[in-house]
Amino acid sequence: MSSHQGLPVAETWFSIEPADENGVRRVREIHAHEYGAGSMWFVEGRDRCLLEETGLGVAPLRRFLETITAKPIVAFASLGYYDHAGGLHQFDHRLIHSADAGRVTNPTRLNTAAERYMNSTLRALPQQGFDPSRWVTPASLPTRLLADGDVIDLGDRAFEVVHLPGVTAGACALFERARGVLFTGEVLVWDGDYVYDGEPADVSDDADRTSFRTLIARLGALPAAAV
Repeated sequence: MSSHQGLPVAETWFSIEPADENGVRRVREIHAHEYGAGSMWFVEGRDRCLLEETGLGVAPLRRFLETITAKPIVAFASLGYYDHAGGLHQFDHRLIHSADAGRVTNPTRLNTAAERYMNSTLRALPQQGFDPSRWVTPASLPTRLLADGDVIDLGDRAFEVVHLPGVTAGACALFERARGVLFTGEVLVWDGDYVYDGEPADVSDDADRTSFRTLIARLGALPAAAV
């Protein structure tokens, strides 16, 4: 019997809540284990909104967010793994570093790490008949390929791309210098008890432990006030 058989079908998939005093809100897939489906972060700017990470992509995330704002949403994936770029295809503005673009344009269960984690991620199903063991991130074409130092401008807030290869070749963080807000992506993982900044798992063929160790120091040197 597959591990997903017997799971209930969820009526509600997403939740959103304030994360701090900086206007950042946390979006969660409430029926997914946090280890296999990390948080998404939502920032509403004057002209447009930023969605940092796009989740699994198994439920209508864009429709959910459009009940909160009528502004255009810029969707950013810190790397091309299934739990970061899974929902990227749902949005008109799709941003990812150029070195991870292949995981978005030609996703497989292997190159997105879904083969390793997806089958044990869910506590409920997004719809009847959904099979996590067969789920592949829907392909999409990025509308903007990012590089280190690029800026995502929301009109009154600006987030700088910090390229941190190691987990994958295109892994990135986002940093808002004006407020000191830092989104670390996959580089730092909070599991509720401690922050994990260990070596990258050997999930992808472009994982680089040497680069990872070097760039953790770069991340730590940023004048961050909220991580």
